[in-house]
This record gives sequence, C-alpha cells and structure tokens, in this order.
Amino acid sequence: MLVAQRSRHRIRPFRLHRPTTAEEAVALHAASSGSAAYMGGGIDLMAAFKRGAGPDNVIHLGLLPGWDSIVGREKEIALGAGTTHQQLADAPSIRSILPALCDAWSRVANNRIRVKGTVGGNLMAGNQSYDFPMAAVASGAELEFLDRHLVVRRISAARSADLPPGALLTAITLPRVRSLAYAVQLQWKPIVAFALSFRREQDDVVGRLVVGCGSASMAPSIIRLDHCLFGNSARETPLDIAERLCSSLPSPLSDWRASSEYRRHLLKVLVRREIEKIRAEGPSDED
Repeated sequence: MLVAQRSRHRIRPFRLHRPTTAEEAVALHAASSGSAAYMGGGIDLMAAFKRGAGPDNVIHLGLLPGWDSIVGREKEIALGAGTTHQQLADAPSIRSILPALCDAWSRVANNRIRVKGTVGGNLMAGNQSYDFPMAAVASGAELEFLDRHLVVRRISAARSADLPPGALLTAITLPRVRSLAYAVQLQWKPIVAFALSFRREQDDVVGRLVVGCGSASMAPSIIRLDHCLFGNSARETPLDIAERLCSSLPSPLSDWRASSEYRRHLLKVLVRREIEKIRAEGPSDED
C-alpha cells in the first residue's frame, strides 16, 4: 500500500481532454500548450505518470466513433486502434484469416493487459519487447492515421516509426487474403520472440520473419521462394529457409539474459521448427 501511495503522489497535474471525433482529437493535440499525448488503454501512460513523468495534456480517445471496432472491408479487415488484445483474440473475422494470431493473443501478457491494453497503443509505444508490432508487420498490415492537417493517410506497419508528430493512429488493416502459413512464437520471451509468415505474392511465395523481443530493431527479413513451400516440389529444407530468413536480420541483443550468439542460434532453431511444422500441416489457405 505504501508503494502505491508513493507512486500516486508522483503524478503531477495534467489537463484531460475527451474529444468525440478523430478530427477534434488531432486539433486538440496540435493546439495544446505544453506536451500532449493520446490515451487509449493508458497502460504505458499511467506507468509514465507514476514515475513522475507524463504530458501536460492527456487526450482520451475512448469516445471516438469506431475506436474499438473490427470491421470487414472488401479486401481487408480494419481493427480500430482502440481494439483490446482480448477483443482481437476473440474476433471470428480475424480467426478466419490468422488463427495462429488469435491463439497467441489469447495468452499474451496477463488478464489486465489483455482486457485494458490496445493494439494501437502497443504499436505506438515504440517498445521493442511488445508483441503486436512484429505480428502486424509479418501479417502485411497497414496503418491508417489522421495527420495534423486532418488528412487520412496509410503506411505499412513496418514503417510505424515514420508516423508524423501529432498524427493519430485510427485503424490497423489486415489483408483478407489468408496466408499460406502464419506463426507467432512467444514462449521464449524474454530471450527471443518472433512472427513468421508465408504468403503468395504474384508468382512467388514470400516469407517474412520479424523479431521483436531480443532484437535491437524490428526490421523484417523478407525472402522469395521461386518454388512451392510444400510437397515434393519443395527444393529447400526447413534449415535452408531458416538460414536465409535469419541471415539478413540485425544482430540480436547481448545482455544478462543471453548472449547475442545464443539468441541467434536459438532463433534459427525455433524458426526451423516452425517451418517443419508448417510443412507437416500443409498450407492454410483454401485456394
């Protein structure tokens, strides 16, 4: 109780705004005197306040239309940036294209984080140990946002760091085309975590490996296979594919938990195992 009281006393005064549209939220951010931050689930923001940090203006986004909606479009599924981790895990429309993502997200973090934390906040926190950014990049997701000029724009999830100052993330879109295979490996955190996908793009099969926890950056490794990933026509072994995927990644971190060399070796082993499992189960798409 004493610890909780001390952390509460560190929270300095701030102005709370509750806009009802995305345009109003962006305008409030631009017009704020002093520092300003958007608030979705508030997990990271409240932690900052308890450390004695935090902005002068908090723009709470809970009243925005469609903030936590999951909407099917012709070629994609749009997750409102305020969609919680639990809503993502429970969504039938997401399970229809990325069942492995829903399975992994039903166990991610703890109950409090799953129920309160949002996928948008997870993306925008810039924390390498968070899991949704790598999952979004591997799935081919794009980010919809409203810039400070109130123009709706889109970029790849791999470029989330390029969102301009003051921009408001409004949705994350996932392609409706089901991947040939998709996997999320979280069991070895905090040593390493990654997302892996294989998708048909034109005449090739494209593999994407994105490492989150255990890496200094989230730059994806992308390879093309000019032959089938499955069956007798597959020319490369799972080890060959794993080596290719891992070879272009940045060097893993080296800390008290594990050396860079150990993380690199473990990553190759885990990726190879996922590819072996993918080949044993066959493609997950239906065409």
